[in-house]
Amino acid sequence: MKHLFIVGAQRSGSTYLYQLLDDHPQVSMAHPVRPEPKFFLNEREVAKGADYYEQTCFADRKADALYLGEKSTSYIESQEAATRIRHFFPDARILVILRDPVVRAYSNYRFSVANGLETKSFEAALAAEPERLTTACFSSSVSPFVYQQRGHYMDYIDKYLAEFDASQIKVLIFEELVNNLDQVQALYGWLGIDTTHTPSSLDKVVNPAPGGGTDTKIVTAFADLALCYRDSIARLEKFLNREITAWRTHHRQLVPASP
Repeated sequence: MKHLFIVGAQRSGSTYLYQLLDDHPQVSMAHPVRPEPKFFLNEREVAKGADYYEQTCFADRKADALYLGEKSTSYIESQEAATRIRHFFPDARILVILRDPVVRAYSNYRFSVANGLETKSFEAALAAEPERLTTACFSSSVSPFVYQQRGHYMDYIDKYLAEFDASQIKVLIFEELVNNLDQVQALYGWLGIDTTHTPSSLDKVVNPAPGGGTDTKIVTAFADLALCYRDSIARLEKFLNREITAWRTHHRQLVPASP
């Protein structure tokens, strides 16, 4: 049996990607989608072994499944999780779905607000982030206050490149994947499963971000973030060997002088 892991990023369309895969007859994703298994963050669970993992997370696996898949977006921030996954399943496929980091940061913020974790304004939360990185207390597996830093995607992808060959890692861009059957079927092809399948969830909105209007201060914060991410996006584009047009277009709108 083959294994795949959607390791992140948070608020980047990972649930949508999960549904695209769960819809495929040759893929059995771990159920339920929430709460996420986060199996490889739990040392006690990991100690029980690979058979226990499969029996626990995939009790309802499909008879014709070629892949068992898990989505746990906290994994992208954990070198230990990457190491444990590689130890269990050295041939695993790693999926990373990424969203415009400016939009992702705000979506992450709105999610924290909606769940009663955040009381500061967006711009105040961004200003407080450096201190919170070292002092904030939280009960979740990763900090709910890391809005800006999480958008520096290559810092996290490098954790998986240290454990897996680049050919095992697929980076997907949410803005390019959503409602794009060609992109979805190309993903199926990369996994080596039936590329003729059309998922019923292709055009469905999955796990939408909580609502929230924008004001002048937020627009300014967006522009500042766009400037902050210039070099980071360039690093990612170098890894992908192409430009991420959707992000570049949006950032030029936020900062007209942006390249």
